[in-house]
Amino acid sequence: MVPGAEPVTTRAPAGKPREGHPEHAQRLRVRAQVPAGDWADPLTLDLVAGGPIARERLSGSWRDTAALGALAGAKRAPLPRELAEALEAMHRRLGASAASLANLERLARGEAVAAVAGQQPAVFGGPLFSLHKTASVVGLAADVQRRTGAACVPLFWMHGEDSDFAEVRGLTLADAALELHDFALPADAHADGGLVGDIALGPVRALGEQALEAWRDLPGAAEARGRWERSLGGARDLGEVMSALWLALFADQGLVVVDPRLPALRAAARAILERYLAHADALHAAARRAGDRLEALAGRRALSEAALDSFVFAISDRGRRKLPVAEATRAGGASVLSPSVALRPAVQDGVFPTVIMACGPGEIAYLLELREVFEGVGVRAALPAPRFGATWLPAPAVELLEAAGGDPWDVVTRTDQVLARLAEARIPAPLGRALEEAREASARAIAALGEAARGFDASLPQLVESARGKVDYQVARIAEGVLAKARARLDREHPSWRRLRYVLHPGDKLQERRLASLEPVARLGAGVIAGLCEHAAEHAARAAEGRLEHWLLEC
Repeated sequence: MVPGAEPVTTRAPAGKPREGHPEHAQRLRVRAQVPAGDWADPLTLDLVAGGPIARERLSGSWRDTAALGALAGAKRAPLPRELAEALEAMHRRLGASAASLANLERLARGEAVAAVAGQQPAVFGGPLFSLHKTASVVGLAADVQRRTGAACVPLFWMHGEDSDFAEVRGLTLADAALELHDFALPADAHADGGLVGDIALGPVRALGEQALEAWRDLPGAAEARGRWERSLGGARDLGEVMSALWLALFADQGLVVVDPRLPALRAAARAILERYLAHADALHAAARRAGDRLEALAGRRALSEAALDSFVFAISDRGRRKLPVAEATRAGGASVLSPSVALRPAVQDGVFPTVIMACGPGEIAYLLELREVFEGVGVRAALPAPRFGATWLPAPAVELLEAAGGDPWDVVTRTDQVLARLAEARIPAPLGRALEEAREASARAIAALGEAARGFDASLPQLVESARGKVDYQVARIAEGVLAKARARLDREHPSWRRLRYVLHPGDKLQERRLASLEPVARLGAGVIAGLCEHAAEHAARAAEGRLEHWLLEC
């Protein structure tokens, strides 16, 4: 799609749900599919277009059905028995659905491949893009199966081995009046270097209870609370809470969740880590050259120098620490190792039969630097695909859009300007004409006065010009006062409209980067997930046709 093109608007039909679709899915209306514009990342655009950067830096394209089918045929294989058993035990303990257990069994037997996405664990699932990314995995799995005929299951990698507390600490919700509420885990919930997945249940439970109060007046608040409280039931820490919550939300879609802290998974990954250690210097150099090349092609690199000095961490009861290659090699099997961001994708794709990965812009960028790392450790990479992205429009936003007309994206990103135009349109026509006539009349009078004064004394036009500025200023003040009165009237009639900018585009960033993943559930109920996955499947198909879009969904 051409940046700046008009959004494609598709309204969900009213009436009874379609056969085979949950009733709640029918409630999830699409207001617009906004083509790539100023919100789109250049590397994502290149990926979707099959551009020169993606062609050079990736092993293939997810849009190539033949290549995708060949990758599925090459990677389909049973999981190690110990890993399959550990994953099954975890899923059962966390309350996985029959559909998730069945998909896990298909993976374990080598009967299916996987579409994958991952995210750090956080209270209420973290930012909305985490929910969108997981829905993307469901949609991409369906798209892979449709296009290639290969059985494909959705897989979520819970990044519990991460140690970036700042990334997962905060939580932002919008209440029924569209007031934003910010919460955070206490600083002492996490020790420096500790795994975020290991954060104890106490502060997680307390924060969740505090935050749920902000949603108490929303229609789906009881369902959001129910899913959250059940996820706390069988979990032992934040990582397992996140896993249980995702298994509950995506139960009907058969989501399979991976916890990289499982000893059986670490054992299955060990061979890949050993291959890395055997060729570490060469892989570090190759990754640096790849970063140089990406910077030359795109003007930026994703992985810092610090990320490339070693690709492994040592794991202990105190958390993780970056381990120099020489020390990791000397320790041998006595050390518990975990991959860094530069090696984690290869571990993910080497242990599991992943063929496609739902990616945000950051993930696409670092995958473009890692082709040689995959090759160096002998792993066939999953093909990256852009994840589903959306902004959720609460009822007042839909009302504003209906009242203002025009481009729906303006309501999201230029809310104040839309309100100003709407207020201006409410100024009575006679008053508007009178203001314009006053401007014109004063301009004519001052101009005539200047001409007359010039003939009397050459210095007088300067005085007249000074007066012109003062007259213009006073007329403008009257116009501003009239507009302010119109805006105040609009605010009284629609008090929630003035708060929309903070919900739709908080901090001038996409909504999905700030509001919590459970927000749509609190507004529409848990059935919203089925509709979201349905839309994500359509998004996957449209992206495969070369159309990158950001969706506007009514909630």
